[in-house]
Amino acid sequence: MSVNADLYIEVKDFYARQMRVLDDLDIERFTATFTEDGSVAHPHRGEKVEGREAMRAKMKSMLPMYEGLVTRHWFDHFLIEPAGDDGLRVTYYSLVTQTDTEDQMRFFSSSSVEDRMVRVDGELRIRERVIHRDNPKFGRVI
Repeated sequence: MSVNADLYIEVKDFYARQMRVLDDLDIERFTATFTEDGSVAHPHRGEKVEGREAMRAKMKSMLPMYEGLVTRHWFDHFLIEPAGDDGLRVTYYSLVTQTDTEDQMRFFSSSSVEDRMVRVDGELRIRERVIHRDNPKFGRVI
């Protein structure tokens, strides 16, 4: 089952805004795009972070690895599907690039991502994000 054009545009706009605040390292605004009890999982490294407060702490601990770099998240190939109780299942591919002070750009990661979205006070929020790193030893996920 597909979604209508207005909802498709709303979801794409959500991600465009979410990735800009992430790439700006604005942890507060980024974590606000999740539900209060939202989660982010990285099965390839056996990690799941639950709740906005835990997300903020994890992200703050990782800030040093982004010093001196411009990081960009590139999302594409969206599938947006209704998922019961007015929620959505959104799957897409993610490519992350990093550019250093010498204008050297490298590919940091390639992943497939699955988000469960819900509305909170009329606004889209992510309840659950699972990031599957593209690596043959982890198999094909999405």
